[in-house]
Amino acid sequence: MATQSNPLIDDGFVDFLLYSVLDAESLCDLEGYRQHSKETFDLYIDSVRRFARQDLLPTYKPMDENPPVFRNGRVHTHPALPGLYEQMVDLGVLTATRPESVGGQQMPMLVHTMASAYLMAANLGAYGFVGLTLGAGHLIEAFGSDELRHRFMTKMYAGEWTGTMALTEPQAGSSLAEITTSATPTDDGHYLIKGSKIFISGADHDITENVVNLTLARIDGAPEGTKGISLFAIPRLRDEGGRLVSNDVTVAGLIHKIGWRAIPSLALEFGDDGDCHGWLVGEPHQGLRYMFQMMNEARIMVGVNGAATASVAYHESRAYALDRKQGRKLGARDGEPVSII
Repeated sequence: MATQSNPLIDDGFVDFLLYSVLDAESLCDLEGYRQHSKETFDLYIDSVRRFARQDLLPTYKPMDENPPVFRNGRVHTHPALPGLYEQMVDLGVLTATRPESVGGQQMPMLVHTMASAYLMAANLGAYGFVGLTLGAGHLIEAFGSDELRHRFMTKMYAGEWTGTMALTEPQAGSSLAEITTSATPTDDGHYLIKGSKIFISGADHDITENVVNLTLARIDGAPEGTKGISLFAIPRLRDEGGRLVSNDVTVAGLIHKIGWRAIPSLALEFGDDGDCHGWLVGEPHQGLRYMFQMMNEARIMVGVNGAATASVAYHESRAYALDRKQGRKLGARDGEPVSII
C-alpha cells in the first residue's frame, strides 16, 4: 500500500453531488425529513467516513487474505468482524433510513447511500452484512405482521441478528420460476420448510448469535411458476421457551469467491431432519413481488459498490504514482529518479 493515506472518496466531490447537483438539503422540506438539516446530514456522513478511514480500511487486505472458513459444520469469519459490525450498528448505519417508529433515524436514502459508499470503499465485504440485514429487515417491516416484526425485525435492526436473501437453487439458477423449496402448513402457525439454496451470502457466521434467511418457497399445492412463490422468514436458530435451538438449517458448503471475500457465500439445506420452521411473510403467493423490494435495494448497493471500489482503487493508484520513484524525466540521461506521475 502506498504511504499516503487513502481518502476512499473525495469529500469535495461528495459535497458537490449532494448539495450542488442533487440538492439534498431540499429534502428537509418534506414532511418525513423536517427534523433533519444540512448539519445533521454532514454530521452523519462525517462520522461514518471517519470510521471507514480509520477503522475499516485497515481490515480490507487482512480479510481478503483470510476469508471465512467452514469448520465443524459452522462458518468462522475474520476475528475483527464482530467488533466492526457492532461499531457500524452503533453509528446508526443499519437503521439510518428506517422510520423513527421502528428505531431508525429517518434519514433520506440519498444521504445514507453517500455515507455508505465510504464503508463500501473501505471494506465492501464487511459492509455486506449490514446491507443484507437492512434489506431483509425492511422486507419484514414492509410486509410482515406485527408478530413477525417483533420476532425478527427488532433483533435485526438492533444489530443482534443478521439477515440474508435466499433465492437461488442449484437446479434453477436465476430462473426463480423453477424453485422447488417447499413449505408445508402446520397447526402451530409456522410452515415446515424443505429444500436447498445456493450462493447465499452471510447465511452463517460468528458475528451475531443468529441469522434470519428471507427465503422464497412454494406452499404445498401452490400454482406453478412465479405465481406460486411465497416469502418466508427462516432463522438459523429458533426461539423455544426463551432459548435458541437449532432450526434444522445446515450449511452444505462454502463457495469460493473472487471478491467480497469477507462475507461467505454458502450452500444451505433446509429441513434435512424434517424440523425446519419458517414463518410466512405477508400473503401467500406474493413472495416474488415482495422480494423485488430487497432485490432492487441490493441492485443499488451493488452499483454503489462498483463506484466505491473504483474510487478507492483510483486513490490508491494515484498515491502510488505520486510516491513511487522510477525512471527519470523525459529526455534526461542521468539525475535523480522521479515519481511515476
